[in-house]
Amino acid sequence: MMTIPKIPGAEAFLLATFAVAFIAAAFDWRTKRIPNVVTIGGILLAFPLHAWLTPSVTGYQSAALGCLACAVPPAVGWRLGWVAGGDVKLLAAMGALGGISFGLEAVFFALFCASGFIFLRLCWNGVLLRTAANGMAVAATRTFYPSKPSKIVRPVAEFSSELRFGPFALAGAAMSLFLHGAFL
Repeated sequence: MMTIPKIPGAEAFLLATFAVAFIAAAFDWRTKRIPNVVTIGGILLAFPLHAWLTPSVTGYQSAALGCLACAVPPAVGWRLGWVAGGDVKLLAAMGALGGISFGLEAVFFALFCASGFIFLRLCWNGVLLRTAANGMAVAATRTFYPSKPSKIVRPVAEFSSELRFGPFALAGAAMSLFLHGAFL
């Protein structure tokens, strides 16, 4: 039987990630905003936490790499107007607090939950196939006709809507906690 090696402070990293996601989800649900105190505070708290629980350079590296790995892809989405800035900072805080392993895991679970919700919502509204066809048409025309704006198909506004990401971040952190046995 294979055993999973214990990482020093793993429970603390997971619980800190869960706590920040919980607070952010509460604010996001009530106000549609995630305060900078929560996100930037989580990032700033991550470095002393990693230094205290993993007293070596690898603690700082894990926090920094987790922050970058979880923040750079959504930051590109933010630049394109697809993602809100608070969500990017929340994912960066989750990555910094959880480190490169737990942070990426929690963020992956959060994105998985959000994409599953979007899929189910499109199915429920009966627009899944129309949305997929419109997305492929937009991608194809922008790929094959980039110099002819008259031939470009525009995205349909009725298929797009806002999504509060805080609760999905909380679900991802909870799934990561559960996976590592912190609830048991």
